Amino acid sequence: MLKNILKGIGIGVANVIPGVSGGTLAVVLGVYDKLTEAIGNFFIVSFNKKIEYGKFLLQIALGAVIGILLFAKIIEFSYSNYPTITTIIFILLILPSIPFILKNQSFSKKNLYSLIGGVFFTLCFMFVTYKFGVESTPGEITRSFSYLYGSKLFFCGVIAAGAMIIPGISGSLLLLILGEYYNILGFISNFHILPLIFFSLGTGLGLIGFSKVINILLKKFPSYTLYFIVGIILVSLGDMISRLF
Repeated sequence: MLKNILKGIGIGVANVIPGVSGGTLAVVLGVYDKLTEAIGNFFIVSFNKKIEYGKFLLQIALGAVIGILLFAKIIEFSYSNYPTITTIIFILLILPSIPFILKNQSFSKKNLYSLIGGVFFTLCFMFVTYKFGVESTPGEITRSFSYLYGSKLFFCGVIAAGAMIIPGISGSLLLLILGEYYNILGFISNFHILPLIFFSLGTGLGLIGFSKVINILLKKFPSYTLYFIVGIILVSLGDMISRLF
């Protein structure tokens, strides 16, 4: 139990940092497969399996909430004051995940194509987000709330959850691009419940939907899916390394 909570804390911390993927850290910590399986299949399995999945998800979720609440300000401070050291630490955490992911997978030409596909997908994603995204700044915290704005938060939750569940893609970076990253941090820090409810509902829907898809892919096409994920991670690592110079 404690081990899963600690892993959840790590995933929660990663999801706070723009450019760092909680999905990647879940892979590194060895809980990614079970996490996507439990979220994606929770409503269609037997009662006993629901209990098993529920305990696991509760432990991970508890850790993630602790990580987000306790480390949001610490990580923000570290990145603001020691960006190079903080980035290097996360690169060193992510690097060992590549041989770990592929340790039981054989290399083939088709798997190479999957890896290239992951690289291409991530490069396209980065191009679109950096070219057309509009970032918010820490001073642009939304003070008022309307249900129209709540709908936007719901949509942002769905999109961010999809990014969080895919290794190599940062949900926090997407929130930054969508202009809501600092708002969400502000809502968490100040315990603004209503906007967090809308965002959480969207996040829950996104996690269930994307986890289901990824779990199916991992079961039906494990090698192709894992090589595709490694392609995503390689580009993400390159992006993190480029920020050091």
